[in-house]
Amino acid sequence: MIDILKNLIAFYEGGDRALRIPMTAFIDQMTRFESELDRKILKVNPGNSVVLTDFARNFIPYAKKCLRILEDGVYSGINLDDHKTEQHITIGIARDSMTTWAINCIKSFNKMHPGLRLSIIAEDSVTAKMVDNSTIIFWCIEGDLPYFNKMWYIEYKYGLYASESYIQRYGEPSLSAMSQHKIIAYSGKDNNASLTNWHLTGDYNLPSLKADVLTQSRDLIVKMTSEGLGIGAVCERQDVYYGYPPLRRVLKFVDGPILKSYFMVRKGVNEQTYCNVMLFDQLFKSYFKSKNVKIHYE
Repeated sequence: MIDILKNLIAFYEGGDRALRIPMTAFIDQMTRFESELDRKILKVNPGNSVVLTDFARNFIPYAKKCLRILEDGVYSGINLDDHKTEQHITIGIARDSMTTWAINCIKSFNKMHPGLRLSIIAEDSVTAKMVDNSTIIFWCIEGDLPYFNKMWYIEYKYGLYASESYIQRYGEPSLSAMSQHKIIAYSGKDNNASLTNWHLTGDYNLPSLKADVLTQSRDLIVKMTSEGLGIGAVCERQDVYYGYPPLRRVLKFVDGPILKSYFMVRKGVNEQTYCNVMLFDQLFKSYFKSKNVKIHYE
């Protein structure tokens, strides 16, 4: 039932692109759900596109409420500390962040607090495994995660960047000539893919651009940009976040999205675990402050 409701809500909010299962599997799943509800969920438009019925759209608020109740029931039966000792912290983090700036924080923490055991869950998206097992999650996310408190966040401010070597070879990019430049983009399938490829959408004072070089790693977008392979949609302070030489921002009037990466702590942990988490919290803050990265609070 949880998967059914999640898929129904995802389809309502983002269409078939938001689904994590094939469209044919989703249709089969909804057909079975229709038989249980005795109501139609899907219909086919004259253009052969599959859409939600009026009933299904009206049902969405109740589906969200049911999902919250079901998840509350599942999590209420879990003792969050059964599979952890008081000297154990599990960190859920994006794979690219883990292999770039985060490793510096974790190395320092391990050296300063050798008695604490760290487990790292590095994924390309927030998975059920990460939500179920992490004490801390550090992730770019706009909504709330159940059973986690948002403590603070850093910002990734995006723009278009190129290396000095690229500009020397091809000249300073202009808006009218952007179609003649090599554009680097993200080919991954996670929930932030559209945000990462904001420069391809025809928004943000840009024409619709075509990607010439694709990669499934955000880290590689920065690396390829720094190697002069093209113009990348990169966040400022890429030298801090990714460890590559500073890039030059081009088309400075083009401001991309601002993503917020939240430091989130699981609710309901015991006092000792919370104290250990706060040690890690202070280390992360100290690291960012030493790099002149501002910490924000909501």
